[in-house]
Amino acid sequence: MKDKVDMANSDSEEYQKRLENAATAHLVAATLITTVTFAAGITIPGGFVGNDGTHPGSAILRSSAAFVAFVIFNTTSLVFSSSAVLIHLLVPLLPKPESRANFSMVAWLFILVAMVTMVGAFVTGSYAVLEHSAGLAIASCVIGLSFIPILFLIVFKFYSYF
Repeated sequence: MKDKVDMANSDSEEYQKRLENAATAHLVAATLITTVTFAAGITIPGGFVGNDGTHPGSAILRSSAAFVAFVIFNTTSLVFSSSAVLIHLLVPLLPKPESRANFSMVAWLFILVAMVTMVGAFVTGSYAVLEHSAGLAIASCVIGLSFIPILFLIVFKFYSYF
């Protein structure tokens, strides 16, 4: 029980070291998510209309509801992960340890949102491309969406230790 009390003290050296280690891991994760979502947004599932088409350079699947959902999920993931990166870059400049801990928690929550929306982007992008192969599209969606209950299970289990 004493360890829990000591860890709750944001002034302790051990707590600050754990916070720094977590921030480093979070920054790497947020940067990877930002990179992946940027690449997914640039490469666009299904490709682009060629010069011979009616709208050269536009997305082939632009009228697909799954593609629209992909763009929304992917953009949301990019914004939240980029925001988490920004927070982690600014946190070391905060003078108070409790402020650093609070902003680190916000960044962690942003990373979780970015992860969920990145999976949503993958699922909807896969569905948009595989729409004509219904069995494969549905299997991809079900497997991909299994991340959501797994995430909640891990987070709830994690918080049971506190």
